[in-house]
Amino acid sequence: MINKWTNTTIEQINNSIKELSQRWNISERDNDIIFDKIIGLQIKKLRIMRSTKYRYMSQTKLAKAIKVTFQQVQKYEKGHNDCKFKRLLRIAEYLEVDINYFIQPFVKHNLLFTQKKEKPDVYKFTRPQFMERQENTSHE
Repeated sequence: MINKWTNTTIEQINNSIKELSQRWNISERDNDIIFDKIIGLQIKKLRIMRSTKYRYMSQTKLAKAIKVTFQQVQKYEKGHNDCKFKRLLRIAEYLEVDINYFIQPFVKHNLLFTQKKEKPDVYKFTRPQFMERQENTSHE
């Protein structure tokens, strides 16, 4: 289970993303929650990666750049609020990354929202068998 005190390093974040991806498709509601958490972890990981020895990328600094409060960035990173696409674009531009960065875990772990359901085979026979049967049952 993801501990609220973890996710302070990139390795911990990657482990949390992996753990979340393993709980995918339990229910639609869970998928929505997991989606928001993974996007939030990607934002946090990127913010940590963009921090350097001399320049720390704080939630406040990111918040000012994308025109939200630091509390909102905090909620995005924890997965409490979903990050609208427009804001995600602003984050990507500010942190100089392609927007696809945020969906990499979904692609990597093949996480899909819609599952294709197999159509039931209503006709369990093939057409030639049906035709053969008709020919054998003539009433002359």
